[in-house]
Amino acid sequence: MGETSAEDAGTFLKDPVVRLALITLAGLVLALWIARAPTSYTGELPLVGDYVPLKLNAVYFIILGPMLASLVAGTMWFQAARAGQVQSDKVPSGNVGRDGIALSIVFALIVLASAALSLQYFLILAPAELCATRPHYDFLWTNVSGPTRITHCMSGTQKINEEAPYYFEPQILQSWGHVLWPFLTTCLLIGTLRSWRRTTAM
Repeated sequence: MGETSAEDAGTFLKDPVVRLALITLAGLVLALWIARAPTSYTGELPLVGDYVPLKLNAVYFIILGPMLASLVAGTMWFQAARAGQVQSDKVPSGNVGRDGIALSIVFALIVLASAALSLQYFLILAPAELCATRPHYDFLWTNVSGPTRITHCMSGTQKINEEAPYYFEPQILQSWGHVLWPFLTTCLLIGTLRSWRRTTAM
């Protein structure tokens, strides 16, 4: 029986949607850790750091992480809905209920991690002169005027802030994006789960 369970788990993990979901969750957790411990990461990408001039420091992870999570959620929905998905990629129909619950938990954790990362935009990022007055939920209805560099307001981040990006203009749209990206990710993952259940039950 243990051998059968191991085989079922192996089949479940071979599913491309499941694999991408687990990779996405791991990436979001790593991004959240980098956001809260910004000086622990050099900003250089493994293997390609010598060839990519952009240093992806903690500010970039906060700004881009939730957006990329939505993009990947859309990709998962597309994968789950593919009519021509090969049989070997599917979970046997007898395990759909149990594995559906497992995938639902992974999706819920993705949404929580994405929302937590978006929250960091208001908690620890601000223009340099406004760092002392964090958090800045007022960015949802007020604009930062002119080109303004984003500052990571935790201690010891001076070097990181020299290479941080500028706020998008108008900045209020960027702020609302950090409210809407987790919501969009949730909607896409619900669609993914429904399509996944439908295709794996065939």
